[in-house]
Amino acid sequence: MTELRMAILGSGYMGRTYAECISKFVSRARLTAIAGGTRAPGLAADYGVAYASDYAELLARPDVDAVLIASPHADHCEQVLLAAAAGKHVLTEKPMATNVADCDRMIVACRQAGLMLQVIQTLRFRGTPARAKQLIDAGRIGVVRMIQGRSLVRDYDIAAGAWPGQPEHGGAFLDMGVHNFDIMRFWSGSEAQRIFAHVTTYGNSGHPWLSAMTQIDFANGVMAQQWTSHEVPSLSLARSQHMYVIVGETGALEIDGYGKLLLSTPGTTDVIWEQPSFDFVNQPLDPVRLEAFYTQIQLFVDDLLDGRPASVRGEEGRAAVAMVEAAMQSHATGQAVHLSAS
Repeated sequence: MTELRMAILGSGYMGRTYAECISKFVSRARLTAIAGGTRAPGLAADYGVAYASDYAELLARPDVDAVLIASPHADHCEQVLLAAAAGKHVLTEKPMATNVADCDRMIVACRQAGLMLQVIQTLRFRGTPARAKQLIDAGRIGVVRMIQGRSLVRDYDIAAGAWPGQPEHGGAFLDMGVHNFDIMRFWSGSEAQRIFAHVTTYGNSGHPWLSAMTQIDFANGVMAQQWTSHEVPSLSLARSQHMYVIVGETGALEIDGYGKLLLSTPGTTDVIWEQPSFDFVNQPLDPVRLEAFYTQIQLFVDDLLDGRPASVRGEEGRAAVAMVEAAMQSHATGQAVHLSAS
């Protein structure tokens, strides 16, 4: 196989994001079909590909080798199981699923079918977090010791009927938490061993779990904190969705996921790189915004066509969901939760 024929399930904001990426930025891949949602016919027409009236029709198409799933979170598990039964490779949006048990079902189904399953974890491929990992791997701050994360925004997608904040889809904490916890795993190079958390909502939006503080101990000794909230009142306080400090034995990194990457040593502080600005609301198809997404899609395509192991395996998507699940359990019991190896 010299070209991967891909279909998209989902036609919303992210469905269009991925259609643009595959059609214009990813090599050795071709978008062939789109299904799912009321906007699917128009999206398929915009990109000159086939429209499938439902998921079964999409999976039955002989010109689909892999499906990219960009649907509501609680739907991912069943959709991956159906893709595996149809012999299609899968790249699924995060969170992989809404619970660990479903993640395990997805992993087993794809493994038994001999198919690749990868999970989209965009932060790994965005400019400053990705470069921070390169600096860590190059030994620029020595062995990582501590990580502190802050993801503060003014609100959440809680419009009437919007699915992301609904409890059955995991709510805001799962949606943002898998980003936060995955990038900490990525930087620490280890698995979470112990988690203590408090999760709450202060406002009267009707959506639970909008604010959380979590303490994490990793197996290799790295300790981490994550503060997430969708209820802060000030734009100046919420100056980025993704702010991190990583302290190593010989230096430190300050990472703004949408701004600067700073490297500090005992004698100097240097700006290593700065993310060019983009407007994800008014210009969602700006190539600057799309870079992280098409970079991971390209890796998925290359992994499949070149016979390489998956770059972001299903097990890694599971680990992020397991950390959120453990944090919620800690909140419910008031006790620290110890995670078992997957």
